Amino acid sequence: METFKIVCPECTSVNTIKTQVQTIACTHCQAELDDPFPVEVSDESCSTHINENDIPVLVDFYSPTCGPCMAMYDDYEDAALGFPLKVRFLKVNSDEYQKVAREYGVSALPTIIAFKKGQEVNRISKQLSRVELSLWAQSLI
Repeated sequence: METFKIVCPECTSVNTIKTQVQTIACTHCQAELDDPFPVEVSDESCSTHINENDIPVLVDFYSPTCGPCMAMYDDYEDAALGFPLKVRFLKVNSDEYQKVAREYGVSALPTIIAFKKGQEVNRISKQLSRVELSLWAQSLI
């Protein structure tokens, strides 16, 4: 049975899971690892998710005062629902967590960056629809 690493969306501990297991809970906090909702992350937890997840990661850098960012909020969440344990969707409030935004050279909002195995593979700096986000996530699998 194949295994892969998944970072817990609640406590950020790294879990090794088997691909054929039905119920997947964090070994540390018992949170559901297959929760598809976007995870709000800090400077530190963002790096953990990017570098430790074996699945691709999409990171939405946003500001609560950015109109296009807030207009994309529901579409980002809806797109994430289709990819439990396939793509991890993260959200970084760039007003609050400027370190990670600077680290990845985010200069416009919204900016969404795709990562695979800790490496940036693509980025887009504009508002995307649910369909566009879903197609992008699918292309990362």
